[in-house]
Amino acid sequence: MVLSERTHDLSALPRLVIVPEQRDPAGNLTLTGPQQHYLQRVRRLKMGDPFLVLDGSGGLWMAHWQPQGSQVVGWVETRPRELPIQIHLGLAVVKGPGLDEVFRQVTELGVARITPLLTERTVLEPGSGRQERWQKIVQEAAEQCERLRWPQIDPPTAWTHWIRELQANWWGIAVARREAPLLLQALPKPVGDGDPAGWIAIAIGPEGGWTAAEIEQAQAQGGMPVSLGSTILRATTAAVVAVSLIAAAYPNRDLQP
Repeated sequence: MVLSERTHDLSALPRLVIVPEQRDPAGNLTLTGPQQHYLQRVRRLKMGDPFLVLDGSGGLWMAHWQPQGSQVVGWVETRPRELPIQIHLGLAVVKGPGLDEVFRQVTELGVARITPLLTERTVLEPGSGRQERWQKIVQEAAEQCERLRWPQIDPPTAWTHWIRELQANWWGIAVARREAPLLLQALPKPVGDGDPAGWIAIAIGPEGGWTAAEIEQAQAQGGMPVSLGSTILRATTAAVVAVSLIAAAYPNRDLQP
């Protein structure tokens, strides 16, 4: 059964992130203890009340709450909210809790993949549990801002390895204190009535900035040095600004009136 977004007030319904294995072919849901607690105790659902489930694949389903076994009742036809391009953010690991908030904010902006980068001036290497924490953060952010997909979070990756393995239609490296075209001017232009398909990547350096060698390495691998403006931004601020500019350059036309 297909349920139309236009005939249901989806914004009022609880959204629950699941893994695909929690939904069997018959539509039966196997919810975890914390998920059941959230629906029954936090959201106070009663027998048969509707809620939404998503698994990151781009689909949204409506289900009915049953303490002994909730069940999907139909797929919800939704307006596409993803950007027409895929943004890959390569972000140097920085000190402090600010990185967690950046992951949340760029997820809200539509980023598709995030790679924490280990650069020459990186002073802190994340512990083994940080990737799992970041994945949880982006799932929660996607759920809150009504995205049906959330970014892929890569393990911390050495800069030289990232640029060798990077696959993108275009990519830039944000630089400061040197001549470079503005990011908005350097991005590929839309072709005809559509936007360029594929991936656009942007690399953001650490607190101390990129070394001259790292910028040369980027250029040797096809990266374009770009500027985010005349002011000097913190690394965490620069990441949000860069993703915002890219998202603004390729808007989702399906959401425009």
